Amino acid sequence: MPPFRLPATPLAGLGLMLLAALSGAGVNACYRAALRDGLPVPLVPFARGLLTLAFLLPWMLRGGLNSLATRRPLLHLARGAAGITSFLLSLLAILWLPLADAVALVSARPLWVLPLAALLLHERVRRDRALAAGIGFLGVLVIAQPGGDLSPGTPAALVAGLCSALVLICFKALSSTEPPARVVAWYSLLSVLFWGPVCLFVWRMPSLLALAMLVLGSLFALICDLAASAAARRADVGLLAPMEYAQIPASAMIGWAVFSEQPGWGLVAGTLTMLAATLYLVRSDRARARPGG
Repeated sequence: MPPFRLPATPLAGLGLMLLAALSGAGVNACYRAALRDGLPVPLVPFARGLLTLAFLLPWMLRGGLNSLATRRPLLHLARGAAGITSFLLSLLAILWLPLADAVALVSARPLWVLPLAALLLHERVRRDRALAAGIGFLGVLVIAQPGGDLSPGTPAALVAGLCSALVLICFKALSSTEPPARVVAWYSLLSVLFWGPVCLFVWRMPSLLALAMLVLGSLFALICDLAASAAARRADVGLLAPMEYAQIPASAMIGWAVFSEQPGWGLVAGTLTMLAATLYLVRSDRARARPGG
């Protein structure tokens, strides 16, 4: 029996991006639990990189050096730099803000993806996508409530969204030549090399709870990275990016159930606004894909 393969269609890309978004909610919850248990921040990305390499070890052993061979090392380095920065700022955001609020602000990356995709990938930004991203950003403003007291977690989350958009742009640029596992392996290696020396200065033996959360969070992160990279091979980043909003209600439910956080009216209103923008975008794109659309 031939192995099951997802079709190379935009709809399959949306499904994969939804899986990545929900896995991302699991990543944030696990890492927040580890940080609240006293784990120093640099140990989280270091452990994620190390554990991801362990998960990928069978694939790397099977392919040998060819599994990491690439003609695009500079693009891998750019993806690594953007990913390291985005992950660090995201960790600070989920530590300083309510979980769902932090995730919602990081999810503003569609605002950055559209102009970056046009500038770096020369994708045509259609009017409906620009409108959907603009409506989504209004929802972000409702959640951030810029007229109130500004937490340092707010700018951290917004810049994390910008860097996360650059990661998605790199995924798309690499997708023409690089398999998802190679992209993830390169990032994990760069993360270990970067954070390893830093961890020497802040090392602390993790508790059993923190260790369990690191392993589970890294497994979620691996699923997230592989699904996002595979999604980028099937659809434009301008279509995929709004699917990130699925993290918000998932994170709100986790925050309520695990961290006893009560979602405020701003989160609900902002999420509904961003959800409406996402549904409009998907419906518009499917309508254009029909014959005569």
